[in-house]
Amino acid sequence: MKLLKNYLLLCLLFLVTFLLSRLYFITYLHTQFTDSLITTFFKSSFHGFALDLSAIAYIMSLILILYGLLLMVNKPHHKRAIKIIISLVLGVVFLSTISDTELYKQWGSKFNNQVLVYITHPKEMALSAGSTNWLKTISWGIVLAVLLIFLYRKVTQLLSPIERNLKTVLVLISLFAINFIFMRGGIGVTTISQSRSVFSTDKIENASAVNGLWNAIYYIVNNTERIYGNKFNLLTEKDAKTLFDAQLNSDLDSTLYYKKEKPNIVVIMLESFTAGASNLLLGKNNCTPKLDQLAQENYFFSECYATGDRTEKGLLSILSGYPAQPMSSIIVFPDKMAKLPSVSKDLKKMGYQNSFIYGGDVEFASMKSYLIVNDFDFIIDKKNFTSEQLNSKWGVHDGNLFQKSLSHINTLKPPFFTTILTLSSHEPYEVPYSSGLSKNEPWYAFKNSIMYADSCLFEFINQCKKEAWYNNTLFVIVADHGHDIGLTDIHYFGKQKFQIPLVLLGGALDPIYLKKQNNTIVSQSIIPQLITPIAQRHQYNWQTNSNDSNGFAQYHFYNGFGRVTKNKEIVFDNDSKFAYNYIDKSLKGKTLKDSLVLINQSKAYQQILIKDFLTK
Repeated sequence: MKLLKNYLLLCLLFLVTFLLSRLYFITYLHTQFTDSLITTFFKSSFHGFALDLSAIAYIMSLILILYGLLLMVNKPHHKRAIKIIISLVLGVVFLSTISDTELYKQWGSKFNNQVLVYITHPKEMALSAGSTNWLKTISWGIVLAVLLIFLYRKVTQLLSPIERNLKTVLVLISLFAINFIFMRGGIGVTTISQSRSVFSTDKIENASAVNGLWNAIYYIVNNTERIYGNKFNLLTEKDAKTLFDAQLNSDLDSTLYYKKEKPNIVVIMLESFTAGASNLLLGKNNCTPKLDQLAQENYFFSECYATGDRTEKGLLSILSGYPAQPMSSIIVFPDKMAKLPSVSKDLKKMGYQNSFIYGGDVEFASMKSYLIVNDFDFIIDKKNFTSEQLNSKWGVHDGNLFQKSLSHINTLKPPFFTTILTLSSHEPYEVPYSSGLSKNEPWYAFKNSIMYADSCLFEFINQCKKEAWYNNTLFVIVADHGHDIGLTDIHYFGKQKFQIPLVLLGGALDPIYLKKQNNTIVSQSIIPQLITPIAQRHQYNWQTNSNDSNGFAQYHFYNGFGRVTKNKEIVFDNDSKFAYNYIDKSLKGKTLKDSLVLINQSKAYQQILIKDFLTK
């Protein structure tokens, strides 16, 4: 019975470890929970117990296998090997606890397959964590480590050496059988999944219930196709197709915003430029005065939304008109990505020279493979700058980036298509600039970096105006995605986080659009329609046209979506199948629990998008 005693002791050790991990997550992020810390802890522990038990069973399967091997080689008293496995597991749980908490704080989700997109670039991942409160993280991490070490020592002291006899073998076989049942979550047909821990309409409460180790193993083992499965088929295929087609049945956009047949086109993707930074767009901050000026002097969209919350997703939305998916990024699947249309391919056929200019590492998040496949003649990144110009931890700040861009464009033969991706407004927000904002102001570092990027952009546009090619050039200024900027009384995944600027300007802009704005609801995926010839626009079919009064924008965050229409907005979670907020402005701002029409339209859009992704 000594083996059974050891089994139960270790199960208790790992259960307490997971409870401490959950308590760390809840306590660290306590300001985001509505209930008290104790109430939240007990609720999430109760609903997360099944995943905890499954994770314990996975760990114990390794230990049971080791016990079996020790019995076979007649070394049943070899406690050191068991202690090594225990210490390794505790180390992994410790690291996953710290990282999951920071991931949720920054991205609104725990470890998932999107993290695997960035894991091959540890430096960039570290820089993305530049806004982490390291003093708090290290202090709390030390406390957690001390508690885990204490548990480890107490439990390993109580482990008993097992005996090599028939009784031990029978107990071992029985424990294997029981352990297998716990691993799969029962004896039924359906195996356990994260949905077993879903119990609340509050996303963070569900996240606190999910076992971090189990969750990480799941996403490491499962590929994207298996992750999607059929769980996003929320409607029948026929109903989804009917609803989807009805949303996008508007006529092809016949608007030409440029006055000449083959204008030069420069797309400027601004890192994390959220509408919340713009006084013109939301009136909450005044961090983009120069961009606001350019918008008012030229032509801008007041209601544009990003399709996702990552740079590489924004890149594909802007250049290929392809929306972000909720649990994947098509850019990391070369076979699928190669099947997308792109502005650069279309323009290349018309004799354009294509350039992509970025101050960071273009290998990051598989961007280089996308650019190569899509006929970019010149791909410039931080390797093309001098060591003196590499003044950012990511690579090159926007001042040097725009100088390089101007020099490069001056070498091109018209017509040319150039995409510039900025980076100074990315974490850790360390820029060679002081905006005059008080350093005690909330979100100071981010706002200051936005203001620096804004000033660099304005200087670049003014320099371009001095060049002969400017008069035949259309500039498209847009953000890759939105960003939290500390706006209060909004949903974390609400439309304000995804709203972004979209401005058209330049000598090629048709004068009839000067000093005007477009109030139609659009997505950044509309950009290919704005800059390609009318005859080529049929392949960019995920967005209504730029003057559709019934236009909408749908964005996807991890395992959920939001949708914005003229009078309505919704945020929906795929795990809980719950609409977190449904707002209908036509009802004078009242918040409703649901709206089947809007929800079903959004579900259909998501379902068709995922089907398209999987079948490419």
